[in-house]
Amino acid sequence: MIGKIQTGRTLIMTILNIINMAKLTKIQKTTEIPEAIDRYLAEHNASQTILAQMAGIDKAYVNQIAQGKTHIGETPIKDKYYEAVARAIGLNLTPEKWMHFNTYNFKSSIMALEKARKNRERVGIDGDTGLGKSYVSAIFKRKYARDVILVKCSGIENSKEFAVNFAAAVGADITGTKGKVVKNACAKIKQMDGFPMVIIDEFENSKIGNIPTIKAIADELEGVAGVAVIGIDVQKMLEKAAVRRKQGYIQVNRRWSFTWVKLDPDIREDVLQICNSLGITAKSAQNWLTARVHDFDSLKNICKSALEEAEKSNRQVNSELLNELYPL
Repeated sequence: MIGKIQTGRTLIMTILNIINMAKLTKIQKTTEIPEAIDRYLAEHNASQTILAQMAGIDKAYVNQIAQGKTHIGETPIKDKYYEAVARAIGLNLTPEKWMHFNTYNFKSSIMALEKARKNRERVGIDGDTGLGKSYVSAIFKRKYARDVILVKCSGIENSKEFAVNFAAAVGADITGTKGKVVKNACAKIKQMDGFPMVIIDEFENSKIGNIPTIKAIADELEGVAGVAVIGIDVQKMLEKAAVRRKQGYIQVNRRWSFTWVKLDPDIREDVLQICNSLGITAKSAQNWLTARVHDFDSLKNICKSALEEAEKSNRQVNSELLNELYPL
């Protein structure tokens, strides 16, 4: 009897040990936690040594984790070290139905922004809605919180309001004429250390008055800071307006010639990668999603709903469940 109890207790303990192994995802280890460390150290002007003391672990672990490494030499870094760092910086590692994915478009955009920032040059990122453009700009802003000035074009603001929003994002004086406000903001950027960069998102919403303002920003910051414009069909918009000789568009089009990164509208391979990462492995569900979903916002909403329903009803995510949730 004692032997049976011991065997049962051993089995239970084994199961509990397996459950209690955090099973952090590769994305959490190589991307989410390292990026959170970068943000924390920058925002708090802290060092890895201080973070190691806060986490109660050796600095060598913090150093490797911050680099996105999963091993020290040939020894895997245990999840408890990642968890200790996450607790120290206030990062919640609770499993989510959705997470960050290094899609082809995300990697292409980040590489283009990194290059423009380091070389202090211009870049344009052009892609359809839902391909992650604004998400990329927000991630880049978080990564380089002190260096990146992120401003959006709004369809309802005039060019003076755009200039004021730009100056406010820089922390510059917003009083005076539009030209003065822009010059004040650019002067402050010129005084920044490191690799300053301006990202203008939702560029397709630019009013006619914004175009000369954006030209002025590009000219003032030439060789000083990277300047990125991001939007939907913005390359075509500039080219067409330039052909029609619209004021300002000719110059802006020329300044962004040969700098464009075109995002791939075909996300089928990314959909499959994301499905596998989320545990949606039924071929019928994968085929359903690749045939119907063409942007990441829709994919996120559908996958979250499907996974929640599958968990609630103890079913697999397959085409039958997806058709129930989203009938044709």
